[in-house]
Amino acid sequence: MIIIPKEKPAITNMNSYYLDMQKLIEHYQGELGAGVVYFKAPTMQCALFFDEYQVVNGCCEEKKKMTVGKAAIDRTVKLSSLKNFAVSVYWIRPDRLYFWANLPNSEVIHSNLSTEFTDLDGLIRKMEAEKLTGYIDVRLRGDFKGGLLFFFNGEIIGGLSAKNQGNIDRSSSFRDELITHAREHGGKFSVSRIFMEEKANGSASPAVAFRDKKKSGPSQSKTKAKAETEKSKTSAPSGASKSGTDTARVLAMLQDLLGTMEQVVRSNRKIRHDFETLLNQKFVEKVDKYEFLDPFAAEFRYSNGSVSYTGESDPQVLVAAISECVSEIADRFDLTPQLRKELHPWRSKFANEVIAFDLRL
Repeated sequence: MIIIPKEKPAITNMNSYYLDMQKLIEHYQGELGAGVVYFKAPTMQCALFFDEYQVVNGCCEEKKKMTVGKAAIDRTVKLSSLKNFAVSVYWIRPDRLYFWANLPNSEVIHSNLSTEFTDLDGLIRKMEAEKLTGYIDVRLRGDFKGGLLFFFNGEIIGGLSAKNQGNIDRSSSFRDELITHAREHGGKFSVSRIFMEEKANGSASPAVAFRDKKKSGPSQSKTKAKAETEKSKTSAPSGASKSGTDTARVLAMLQDLLGTMEQVVRSNRKIRHDFETLLNQKFVEKVDKYEFLDPFAAEFRYSNGSVSYTGESDPQVLVAAISECVSEIADRFDLTPQLRKELHPWRSKFANEVIAFDLRL
């Protein structure tokens, strides 16, 4: 079953036979920024998830067999002009696009949890505390059947009834109903985690770019080498160990963010100052709010494309401080649209962190 949020349709029930799929996606990339093209035929359904620059993932279900990734994208585009699909386009919140796009790539982390030993309410609270990004599959005895509860960084963002395989139910009553029926009728649960990063096998990697996209940021090999160097240098601050945050990865994320911002600044000939000077000036402005940004104390430093950090602030505060500085520099020089475009590979690479820290760059 292909699951997508359908609350905000842009257009519905077009006939694929008359559509130029590339132009359709290009249009809604510009119109919506993020969304899904949903294809439905009597024996087949497909979905192409897109952001502003590319199709980030696809899935195709035919006779209960699911295909995902590039194979699904290629198959959907090819068949769209041969089959009479009913085609609809739906908007998806950009910060949750990778959640829905990677739903077919979820992996079970807990299975066959029986109501005899596991209380559903307790399981939900546990997943909230563990900041689950994924879902609980509730299979109950009796007429109610059960359903799915979706979690995004520990927050329940909706559910889907097993009886009504349609729109996402975002009401709190759905959760309460599941808990009540689980206690009354019994059943089994499983928990699946959605891995937001690109898979090594390429099944979830962005596959089709319909709009022009420039290369951005430091080269991957250079960035990786720097990240590994910082990983060996830096010990996890106390805030990170408590929250389970991978400090080395957070620093690598900030390093790539600053590296991309530096490249954007360098490409603008109207800006006379170098990026490090602009960044340190911004740090000085923010010292009262974020003491660790004091350039003279040098707890946090960005120099020659590398980040170093010796402080103990909570990762959430550190990320908020750096992203705030970057946003304000970009706004000052009217670089925000260009920066957002250049940050696309960064958002894909650090999708988990972008979501966890609620970054809106």
